[in-house]
Amino acid sequence: MYFFLLKAFFAGILTALSTSLVGVHVVLRRMSFFGDGIAHIAFAAAAVGAVFNASSFFTALLFSILSAILLGYLSQKGVHEDTGVGILFSLSMAIGIILFSVKKQQRSLMSYLFGDILTVSNKDLFFLFLIAALVILFTLLWKDRLIYMTFDKEFLKAMGVGTEVVYYSFLILLAATIVISVRTVGVILVSAFLIVPAASSNLILKDYRKMFCLAPILSISSSIVGITLSIWIDVPVGPIIVVVQSVIFFSMLFFKKGWF
Repeated sequence: MYFFLLKAFFAGILTALSTSLVGVHVVLRRMSFFGDGIAHIAFAAAAVGAVFNASSFFTALLFSILSAILLGYLSQKGVHEDTGVGILFSLSMAIGIILFSVKKQQRSLMSYLFGDILTVSNKDLFFLFLIAALVILFTLLWKDRLIYMTFDKEFLKAMGVGTEVVYYSFLILLAATIVISVRTVGVILVSAFLIVPAASSNLILKDYRKMFCLAPILSISSSIVGITLSIWIDVPVGPIIVVVQSVIFFSMLFFKKGWF
């Protein structure tokens, strides 16, 4: 009993850590819709894997990474990231639902849509730990370059600093983070984990470096409180965590505006 709860808390903390750090870049680069779109592409790809009796996880991971790279390439050629995602967003969702229905895998459909952090396996924890470690490493090594690329790309080019490797590495990491996090919080809610903690920290901080500290704190705290409330009042974990995140966001917004 206690080991089952411990795994849920550990999964929640790892999911919160990786999504919030990546989410800082997502919010600053205004790629919120991009992250949501990749989640829906992962959903369709998982359905394709289920139909062909392949690994849904690795199928979703492969398709999501390839889609992120393609959309990133189109963005570099002048097509905005959100425009490309908008074309695939609804189509991916529709294809995923149809394929899961054809395969008669309603349980898998619900699992991908809403996640289930209370049933994570040791394999899930391994991948969550791996992606969290990669996100931390990426943040330590390249966060400044990616931020500068967001606000002053021409300056980096003038300094002779390469941006392509950093940009595409970020897209691959974003796609992998989303796919792995879908297992715990689902396609529908994963965008909230990416956006809300980072947006909350952005409300009260001007220094982006401090956002990389505050966003994970807010996200991890929300996950711990949300899982505790879920067990206490018997409600789904993912939605209650998002509610806690949203309460924090609006509290900070009201405080900033001086409404209380």
